[in-house]
Amino acid sequence: MSNAVFASQNVAWNLDALNDTFNNASPETIVRWALAQNLRVVTSTSFGTQSAAMLHLVSKLGPSLPIIWIDSGFAPANTREFSRQLVEQLNLNLVTYRPNLTPLRCLHAISATDTEDLTEEQRAQLANLVKIEPFERAMSALKPHIWLTGIRAEETSFRAKLRPASWDDRGMLKLAPFLHSSEADIDTYLAQHNLPRGPASVDPTKAGPHLECGLHTRRSQPQSFK
Repeated sequence: MSNAVFASQNVAWNLDALNDTFNNASPETIVRWALAQNLRVVTSTSFGTQSAAMLHLVSKLGPSLPIIWIDSGFAPANTREFSRQLVEQLNLNLVTYRPNLTPLRCLHAISATDTEDLTEEQRAQLANLVKIEPFERAMSALKPHIWLTGIRAEETSFRAKLRPASWDDRGMLKLAPFLHSSEADIDTYLAQHNLPRGPASVDPTKAGPHLECGLHTRRSQPQSFK
């Protein structure tokens, strides 16, 4: 929608104008812009294979920035080890949120005994329990104006349709500094900064690696502000 203006906690942005600026901007330029607003900014991570790039950039430009990790309880041991490695290497201000239920109780709540052969409905229910509810709890506690996320257009068909700046209906501006970066771009960044590549992602809320769990698909209709 043209000239869409959104507001987060009495701060308004014109998304079209922002995207005109950010479409060809570097990830560093976008992060620097977010930090220069002197507002509450957070980032999030899954500690996935290429997460170190975003985490390195954020830790360099905003060392005290809260980095939200939703620890679903289903992350394998190598992901947990990777998270410990990056927290120590980059001195991250990691803020961890967990589901209210244990993994076993989460499975029981969706009438499953394990994460194999879950139906689409069960995966959506599990995502709500182990990812979306803890994330929304984090947003309620931290009340950010701006959310920096490491998602990339190449990752899913949904993300391919996004622009660097979008509105999240939980009440914040969502910025994706690496949206237009390719996998090769990220690998180059990792190599240049001597950063590790994370283990392959294991996410029982998704039926495949190129699908969404629901965390990034929430949107709202534009609200106009004078």
